[in-house]
Amino acid sequence: MGAAIPHLVLLGDSTIDNRFYVGKGNPAIIDQLKLKAKERGWNATSVAVDGHSISHISTQLTRIPQDATHLFISIGGNDALCYMQRLKESVQNVGEALILLSEFKNEFEKDYIEMLKHVTTHKIPTTICTMYKPNFENPQQQRICETGLSVLNDVIITESIKLGIPIIDLTTIFNDPKDYANHIEPDVQGGSKIVENILHVMDHHRFNENICSIYAKGSKSILD
Repeated sequence: MGAAIPHLVLLGDSTIDNRFYVGKGNPAIIDQLKLKAKERGWNATSVAVDGHSISHISTQLTRIPQDATHLFISIGGNDALCYMQRLKESVQNVGEALILLSEFKNEFEKDYIEMLKHVTTHKIPTTICTMYKPNFENPQQQRICETGLSVLNDVIITESIKLGIPIIDLTTIFNDPKDYANHIEPDVQGGSKIVENILHVMDHHRFNENICSIYAKGSKSILD
């Protein structure tokens, strides 16, 4: 028998399920991926749901097709938004602020590790995405969120390295205001970058070697 036809499955939140944000008539990420996959004779499916958090991945896993060959997961943004709201809490000094940030990290880490346990039991080659920075107009708000996200992304990278899971670094890839449909959602250009990197991972990563590589192809705007 020949090798199975690749069937790429997307899981996560609105980073992947961005249809509502790209505008009528414009392709969502899954539309772009299906088109590229069809050109290669592959299949692509999305079970991602706008608004979902880390705890929802276990449910999404129950909906993946039986012939799924590769999983691509981008999750954690909604969890991060909850933490960012709490960053408005008053503290007495910088030390207390760092302790608060550490508490967020520990909570996120616990949830993320549990999520990865559910994913790895399926024994399907998996790729994880870091969380991209937001695109706020307020410089102070942007700096606060970037600092908080760097702590949470450290968890994603560290836990993926431990398990030998490749990473698509959306933090690096999303570097142009045109990547965003609003302050926090991907537009068509951002979606194109995600699809480009998914295909790059498929073309270059050695999934059978259980190694973690970090991918960030096409950091420049690609729809100019």
